[in-house]
Amino acid sequence: MTEKNFETPKQFQQPNQTTHKRSNSPAKLTQPRWYEWDDQVKPTAPAQVKLSLLEARKWAVLELTQAGMPEADAKDNVDFLLTGALDINYGYLRANLSRQMPVALAAVWPKWVAQLTQNKPPQYILGHAPFYGREFMVDERVLIPRPETEQLVEWILQDASGTQGAPVSVLDIGTGSGAIIETLMLENPRVKGFAADISPDALAVAESNAQRFGLHQLHFVESDVFQAVADLTFDIIVSNPPYIARTDEAEMDASVLAFEPQLALFADQDGLAIYAKIAAGLAQHLTAHGRAYFEIGYKQGPAVVAMMQQALPDATVTLKKDFAGLDRMVRVVKG
Repeated sequence: MTEKNFETPKQFQQPNQTTHKRSNSPAKLTQPRWYEWDDQVKPTAPAQVKLSLLEARKWAVLELTQAGMPEADAKDNVDFLLTGALDINYGYLRANLSRQMPVALAAVWPKWVAQLTQNKPPQYILGHAPFYGREFMVDERVLIPRPETEQLVEWILQDASGTQGAPVSVLDIGTGSGAIIETLMLENPRVKGFAADISPDALAVAESNAQRFGLHQLHFVESDVFQAVADLTFDIIVSNPPYIARTDEAEMDASVLAFEPQLALFADQDGLAIYAKIAAGLAQHLTAHGRAYFEIGYKQGPAVVAMMQQALPDATVTLKKDFAGLDRMVRVVKG
């Protein structure tokens, strides 16, 4: 699990919602509330029994292990829920397990644990997931951001370092929750972003995240790769597209298959179909010395490199490994 960086619990402040052409399902996206340690605040459905965080944790782990979940996974999931709900880090949780669980959290705790027994990812239960030190709203309309993608963002930020100078135009293809493009814009004010996705549902989630972060200049386009930006060029094109082959389903976690959107997971041509579409338009849509960055499946490095090199013969194509030593990222620098 990704370690939380928050030092103290605080009330979650939901920004005001504005009207959009897409349905943002606000009731879903604004759940859950953050909880205060002050358990005298009355929730909508107060818990009938008061219990400590330690008792709640032990009970939840027992429920999960009895349902067949390995104990280590059960503890990870429970701790992720507790730290996420209370907006604290793991060390703070461990130091305060004897404290009473806030009644608002106790009211929903049995429901949350029941959802965990059904393999629902804890990020979807909370309604948010950590990415690059921030929390992004997520639900079943978008993939849960992964730590590997943070490494892709870090690579881009290193290459586009510096907050002074001309604007850098960036297109994020298959934006999902918006985690990549919105992080780039928040970390480097020079970045001017376009977020594209074939799914209007995913774009609705990305727009809601942009509202929370105050990214009012981020442009959203419903597009199959370059379809809706046919006349535009970009300094940087980035994509974490669907790249899983159907033949690799057996390698995937059951919770991913059951809850995460299949449109964002699987691609034809052994998972390479979207890379092929992007490669076909890359020369046209990159500026003279533009760059493209891709997250890839760990078995796809040579194929994606060859594909991009064929599309841009004069480009410099670099394959990079993740922290686990697996091929995970490709960079294309236009010659």
